[in-house]
Amino acid sequence: MNAKENMEKEAGRRRLRRTVLNLVLAVALAALAGPGPVLSQPAAGRPIPDLIRSLEVGRPVNHGPLTIVPVYLTSVRLSADFVPFEDAVKNGWVEITELDGGRVPQVKISNRSKRTIYLMGGEILTGAKQDRILASDLLLGPGTTDLVVPVYCVEHGRWTQTSGTFTTKGHIGTFALRAKAQKREPEAQSEIWDKISEENRIMGVAAPTSAYQAAYDAAPNKEKIRVIEEKMAAIPRLYKDTVGVVIALGGRVVSVDIFANPALFTKQWPKILRSSALSALTHEMPGQLDQKTAAALLRTFAGKEYQVKNGLDLGMDYTSVESGANIKALVYQDAVVHLAAFPEDDGRMKVMDDRTDNGRMRVIRETE
Repeated sequence: MNAKENMEKEAGRRRLRRTVLNLVLAVALAALAGPGPVLSQPAAGRPIPDLIRSLEVGRPVNHGPLTIVPVYLTSVRLSADFVPFEDAVKNGWVEITELDGGRVPQVKISNRSKRTIYLMGGEILTGAKQDRILASDLLLGPGTTDLVVPVYCVEHGRWTQTSGTFTTKGHIGTFALRAKAQKREPEAQSEIWDKISEENRIMGVAAPTSAYQAAYDAAPNKEKIRVIEEKMAAIPRLYKDTVGVVIALGGRVVSVDIFANPALFTKQWPKILRSSALSALTHEMPGQLDQKTAAALLRTFAGKEYQVKNGLDLGMDYTSVESGANIKALVYQDAVVHLAAFPEDDGRMKVMDDRTDNGRMRVIRETE
């Protein structure tokens, strides 16, 4: 058999492995989906419209292709102080392990504390047999044991035990990886692997196991990310009521993250900023996002229809069912804990210019 035939045979084996894995993922995700969806009509008194009506956006902050628009909350409905994943790991309060010797699309999580632990969708779980990315937000109640949660692999070339449990390096996936994981579609795993390979190639990152973490660990990237972090890190401290950000690359919105209260956002902000800085390293298109467009985008979230399902542990998951935006929110005690959105097209939105005296712009007028 010549070299060309060997290459074709190996490519065929890779396609077969991916097809089988996608089928396994489809079955696993269906099993984790829980009870069937209940369609929730957008109306007054609903968690997401209520949140959007309480939002204002601030002046954009720019660095190269990266634009960050801070989001403020005028009325906090959920002030609970959840324990972030990193703190839970430090204190030994959370344990994440492989499931039954190891399954790519699932891991097992236990809360060993009397506190409620919050893990954001897109968290990178490091160690065990291969690094994973958490598919969606998780609010882990006190004493919850052996909860099976959906994940995706972000380290294609390793399936050997490096540690008994998963830990964290304080990283989340880029907006592109988070968007694919959040959709939880059968083909998402292959798309995530392809995206990691593409981004590592563009950044010149050599990763023997095709690991996403390698992009953060590469020395040149660390320095470039540090520069961006120094420029943007103070955003949560500009105002005490900052609860989120709208992030754009080259003027195009790529992600939205809004949290229940300023304390929760502040704890998650370093990871969001770091992943956004990493994405900016592979983006060269010019352009900046303006305040009006950011407000107009958020405004559309209030009028969408959402599917509602039980959360993985505490709370309820709200997911948009319309095209154009991939939106997911974790709701607890009738308030949004975290809303993550990844627009899939720019759309054409009517903008309403309604600035307050401090340069902010209301997302929705109070008179509406």
